[in-house]
Amino acid sequence: MDVVETGPERPLTARGRRTRDAIVDAAAGLMYARGIAATGIADVLAASGTGKSQLYHYFADKSDLVLAVIDRQLERVLEAQPELAGEDLQAWAASVWEFHRAEGEPLACPLGVLSGQVETDERWRARQAASFTAWQDRIAALLARGQRAGRVDPTRDADELAVGVLAALQGGLMLARLHRDLHVLELALAAAVDHVRVRA
Repeated sequence: MDVVETGPERPLTARGRRTRDAIVDAAAGLMYARGIAATGIADVLAASGTGKSQLYHYFADKSDLVLAVIDRQLERVLEAQPELAGEDLQAWAASVWEFHRAEGEPLACPLGVLSGQVETDERWRARQAASFTAWQDRIAALLARGQRAGRVDPTRDADELAVGVLAALQGGLMLARLHRDLHVLELALAAAVDHVRVRA
């Protein structure tokens, strides 16, 4: 039987992994649409097609489940942005823009949508902050490669530039959703790219 290692305390079978993933995916979808507070355990059970004993086998309580949702949303964000492995911030920005353009409207960031909801629990807040730091580190690595390739201003600190790029994306998404105008996101991404480029 295939076994998936999830930590020293509890290896999961492949079937167990699928069950746990179904629970986390269902919770992530509900919390994205409704928010953390409005998502109950019963809702997650119904959406995932699992039983209460299964859920509590993997998660001590709803608080633990929220931590897993934060982790899953970070995974989704990074998987949706393969350009982060490259050296061209313009290509990354174009990909982000195209994703939202194809949807016809600016969508809430799977990770960012949780930010205003995690401050009531210190473990949630810390995990959310760590997730954004991981995303920021990927952007910083892209920018550092861009510096070596002559695309990004080599006199600037890549880590500090990454803060600005991620802030531009999150702010652009928030304002674009507020105004229901994709052009706002386009402007925010263009400003981020322009901010880091090599000056003639």
